[in-house]
Amino acid sequence: MTRMKKAALWSGVASLALIASVGTAVAESDLIIAMPATNEPASLDGHIDPYQSTWLINSLITDPLVILSPDGTYIPGLATDWSVSDDGKTWTFTLRDGVTFHDGEPFNAEAVRANLERIVAPETASAQMASDIGPIASIETDGETGLTIIYDTPWVTLLDAVRRAPLWSPAALATAEPGDMSAILVGTGPFRFVDWVQNDNITLERWDDYAGVTAISEAPGPVDLDSVTIRFIGESAVMGEVLATGEVNMVYTLPPLFSDRYVGNSDYTLLSKGQAGTGLQMVMNTRSAPLDDIRVRQALILGTDSAAANDILYDGLYQASDGPLNNIHPCFWEGSSDMYPVDQERAAALLDDAGWVVGDGGMRVAQGVEGVEDGTPLTVRYSTLHHQEIGEVFQAQLRPLGIDLQIEVVPGPVQLDMVQRRDFELMYERQRSPSPLILDQVWNSAYDEPGGWAWTGYANPELDGILEQLRAVFDDDERCDLARDAQQIIMENALMLPTLSQPIIVGLDASVQGFEMGAEGNWFFLQNASIEN
Repeated sequence: MTRMKKAALWSGVASLALIASVGTAVAESDLIIAMPATNEPASLDGHIDPYQSTWLINSLITDPLVILSPDGTYIPGLATDWSVSDDGKTWTFTLRDGVTFHDGEPFNAEAVRANLERIVAPETASAQMASDIGPIASIETDGETGLTIIYDTPWVTLLDAVRRAPLWSPAALATAEPGDMSAILVGTGPFRFVDWVQNDNITLERWDDYAGVTAISEAPGPVDLDSVTIRFIGESAVMGEVLATGEVNMVYTLPPLFSDRYVGNSDYTLLSKGQAGTGLQMVMNTRSAPLDDIRVRQALILGTDSAAANDILYDGLYQASDGPLNNIHPCFWEGSSDMYPVDQERAAALLDDAGWVVGDGGMRVAQGVEGVEDGTPLTVRYSTLHHQEIGEVFQAQLRPLGIDLQIEVVPGPVQLDMVQRRDFELMYERQRSPSPLILDQVWNSAYDEPGGWAWTGYANPELDGILEQLRAVFDDDERCDLARDAQQIIMENALMLPTLSQPIIVGLDASVQGFEMGAEGNWFFLQNASIEN
C-alpha cells in the first residue's frame, strides 16, 4: 500500500467537511472530548457491558473502591485500606464514612454488598464483570464501613476487578427501569449523568456535592470543570483535525498519522501511552474447518507480516504485539517473537499438507480435507470491531498464498452474539491490563460458556491448570513465569493471529490543565482538571 493509499484511508475533503457537524466552539470550564465512534458502548451500565470505554465513562460518574494510580499502584478510592488473608480467600475493606450518592443516599458497606450481589447475579447477565469479581461465597458487613468478601478458592486479583467495577446507588437500582440510564447511573463521583444521545454524544455535569476525598483528588470538594461532553466521531480525518478547529478541547485516541499536526505546537499537548494487554489480537475458532487444523492456523501466522502493516498504515507508530500478551506487557513471553517468522514458503507447504491445494486462479480449494467437500474455496472470515485496515493488509499478504481473507466489521453486541453462536473464524478479542490474569479470561476453557471470554473452543488441561494458578499466586515474578508458560502453549498450538498494539494518543488544548492519564493508555482522570483561558 502506497503513501497515496494511506492518505486516502485517513483523509479527504468530504471527510473534513464533517467537522462542521461536530458542534460549536468550546465554552469556558466545559470539557469537550472527541472519542472514536467505535468506543461508544452498547450500554453505560458497567455491571453489564464488558468494554473498557463503559468503565472509563462510569469512573467519571462514580468512584471505585480502589484506584489504579497513574504510577501503576493501587491507592485508596472509596475504601481507605484493605487486606487479604494468607490463603487468598478473604478480603477485608475499610470504607470511607460520610460519602453519599448523587441521590443523597449513604454510601456504606451495605451499598457495596448490593452492587457486588447485582454484578454476580445470573439475571444481571454480566458479560465480564461477574467473572472478574469471581465466585463470591459470602459478603459480610460490619457497621457502615466494614466489608469482608469471602471466597471458597483463592482470588488474589480482586483489586483489579473492583478498581473498574462501578458502584451505583442501591435505591436507584431498585427503582430504575431496565435500560433507563438516567435512573441507573447514580454514583458518588465528580459528575452526574445528564444525557446520552446514541451515535452522537454523552453529557455529564459537575456534582456540586462531590466529596473529592479519594487519593486521586489533590483537594477535597467538587471539581473545577462545569461539564464533560463526549462526542463520538466516526471519521479518522475529523478526529485528526477537530482539535485544531477549536470544536473540542480534547481528543481521546488521536489517529497517529495526525500527530505531526500538533507536535511542537505550544497551543497543544500530546500524551501517549501504550496499553499492556493482549493487543489487537484475533483469536481462532478451532471447532470447525478450516481452523480446526493446526497447519492452517500456523500458515495464517507465517503468512502475515504485522511489522509491514505497521509501516504501511501507521508509519511504525503502533507497537509490536507478537503473542497472547503484547510486547510491552510485564509478563510478555519473548519466544512469541521468534516462533513464527514471516515465511510464505513454509506456509504454502503446510497448506498443501493439510489438503488445501492451489486451484484455478491461484486460490486454494479443499482436496481430501475431512468434513469439507472437495473444491471448497479456502476462505477465512476476519471479524473485527475496528482497525479493519490491518485486516485489509493481511488480506493482501495472504492472497498470494491462495487464502481468501474476508473482512467484516461488526459492532460489539453483534460480536458477542456471533461468539455465543460460535459463528466466526477469526474474531477480534482485546483485553487490557498489566495483570496476567487476562490470559485466564481468554484461554481457560472453563470460560467457554455463555457470557465467557474463552472463545476458541480449545481445551488443554495443562494450560487450564497453569491459568488457574494465576488467581492463587501472590508473587508477581512467579505469576509472570506462569503466564509465560501459558503463552508458549498458546503459540505452539497457533490459537491466535497476532497483529499490533495500539498506543493511546491524547491531544489536549493547552488551556486544559491537570489532566492525568492512567497507568494504562485507555484510562484517564479528571478530578484535578481545569480549563485556564
